[in-house]
Amino acid sequence: DVTASNWYAGAAAFVSSRELLQGVSETKFAPAEPMTRGMMATVLYRLENTPKTDGQKVFDDVATGQWYTPAITWAAANGIVSGYRNGLFGPNDNVTREQLVTMLWRYAGSPEAASKELPFTDADRASSYARDALCWAAENGILTGYSNGQSDPKGLATRAQVAQMLKNFIENET
Repeated sequence: DVTASNWYAGAAAFVSSRELLQGVSETKFAPAEPMTRGMMATVLYRLENTPKTDGQKVFDDVATGQWYTPAITWAAANGIVSGYRNGLFGPNDNVTREQLVTMLWRYAGSPEAASKELPFTDADRASSYARDALCWAAENGILTGYSNGQSDPKGLATRAQVAQMLKNFIENET
């Protein structure tokens, strides 16, 4: 389901070759499928080479022994994820574009952006918690938005979009 002519083909190959984001099967990448918050924490955990975690339960809805538990535990301990205001993480909730960018920004150490202005026509739709992360991501070419000038901050991030933003992020960091 990934051909050389797809806009995300290079990104899918990039993240797959680094074993950050695998296909949903041996022959399917599922580029249009949404990513979950648990999957995104796992991708960053893999990027960090799956460090040991203390195993302490951080969120009530992240059960011990699940495939995403070590990643979410690590991400919470390192300030990359904070969950929802109700103390839950929502590991099976689809990740929004602003949540994804915020996780990448926190993983990078929450660097300051030179500009506090978002270059998108829908900048007013961004949540206040994500504004600094979105400014940083736009400034560094991690988030480029759509051809209509929008970033769709509350829209769900597809696997193809995650692959592209990860590629942009990693290339920007090196």
